[in-house]
Amino acid sequence: MNRAITISREYGSGGREIGEKLARRLGIPFYDKELIAMIAKEGNIETSVLEANDEVDPDFDNYSPRQVPPDYQIAMTQRIYAAQATVIRNLNDKGPCVIVGRCADAILPDAVNIFVFADMESRIKRIMSLNPGLSRDEAVNSIEIVDRRRKAYHEYYSPIEWGKMDAYDICVNSGLIGVDGCLDAALAYIRHVR
Repeated sequence: MNRAITISREYGSGGREIGEKLARRLGIPFYDKELIAMIAKEGNIETSVLEANDEVDPDFDNYSPRQVPPDYQIAMTQRIYAAQATVIRNLNDKGPCVIVGRCADAILPDAVNIFVFADMESRIKRIMSLNPGLSRDEAVNSIEIVDRRRKAYHEYYSPIEWGKMDAYDICVNSGLIGVDGCLDAALAYIRHVR
């Protein structure tokens, strides 16, 4: 297979883990948080500024927790996105890889685009198992916040509706078949991609 693979995911669905295992199985590079340093270098942006604005849409309502003027936010998030798109396209040009998040599915429409989702209860259990001190209410709150942020970010920079089934090549339900079941489903699908 000579295409990049992108993973979009609901928070707590295990999308990152599926992406890592998929890359390992296929023997191709995996990119997620590793992209931050690459994007910072490409855009000549301080890593701390990039992390503060990572996968966020510009805040138009002036209620930003980042406490910077809206005009600066718009300029910075657009600058970050431009650098991000360049980095993702360059990685794709080098050969097959797995990229998690960061609108990679919109930047690379010819990639194999996978969406990972799960029922809320499965996501809550996963988040709580990864963060043992987190209460159930805190887990639910973090899921809602992260998903809302991912959706807003994706839909700001892309005409593709985040999470809508027909926007992806394959959608897998980790709540039903687990991470390894999703991995098997993705591998089976990828084997038939030309």
